Amino acid sequence: MNFTLLPDEAPSDSLRRIAAEQIEGAIAQLQRKDDLNEGIHEARKHFKRVRALLRLARDALPAETYLSENRVFRDLGRQLSPVRDSAVCIETLDLIRERCHAQPADGSFLRLRERMVVEHRAVLNEFTRDEQRQKSLFQTLQVARPRANDWILRESEFSLFRDGLRRIYRRGRAEKAAAFAQPTTERFHAWRKRVKYLWHHLHVLQPLWPAQIKVLVRDCDRLADRLGEEHDLAVLVENPAFQGMIDTDVESADQLLKFVSRERERLRRAAIPLAQRIYVESAGRFVDRIEGYWLAYRPHTYFLPQDKTRRGER
Repeated sequence: MNFTLLPDEAPSDSLRRIAAEQIEGAIAQLQRKDDLNEGIHEARKHFKRVRALLRLARDALPAETYLSENRVFRDLGRQLSPVRDSAVCIETLDLIRERCHAQPADGSFLRLRERMVVEHRAVLNEFTRDEQRQKSLFQTLQVARPRANDWILRESEFSLFRDGLRRIYRRGRAEKAAAFAQPTTERFHAWRKRVKYLWHHLHVLQPLWPAQIKVLVRDCDRLADRLGEEHDLAVLVENPAFQGMIDTDVESADQLLKFVSRERERLRRAAIPLAQRIYVESAGRFVDRIEGYWLAYRPHTYFLPQDKTRRGER
């Protein structure tokens, strides 16, 4: 499974192939017998990659195709969100315990963790017992796979990506400014989504100039991790089990809350230099630069007669 363009493949064919492979990957993950919990996590990643592809090629796709496909994979992800969200709370709590020097009493921590484990098992069991929901989910994916192979793309070569790439980069810059101006949980979370989409887009386009784009991919990955960890901490303190701890063990809860607050501030500060490097230029200049890499990657395409482009890709 190769989430990237291939030199010997028309870009439109690459997008269709990547989308179909991501759908196949999601199906395989949801059929895992060894660790369904991890399978659900990986399946959601596949859904997000498909949605990133749709955004990258948005202006080359018919509007109804973009809207309907984006809705399908958004809704599929939402069906799996409760399982993943409950698992993330446990992972975040474990991370806190590793980093927190002033730990709450072990008994308090273990009781909180056990309550979260019970919640997670209940959510996972509910999903596994709901055979109708799983059947519907698989049917949706089985139908979506051949549909991706038939996506009609009205542009070819770099025109497939230009407007989508510009939009995501521009929105990332805007969300960054909004988050720094008004640092709320919602604004930082909205910004992270744009960073993740840009990260996916750069993965697809990395063959254009691997050495140069690899640096951007790495910085986007690190920035998304910091913003994601910050959001996970915010979600943790809203967890019902955590809220219950506030009512029953005020001292331990207060220690955790203070640590969470410090960590969130640290992660937001750590995001600043990465954000400045990624969003250093205007969206127009960024896209022009990537298009320059495209000329080095597929120089012959700039001199092809118009009638040589594939049917349905103009």
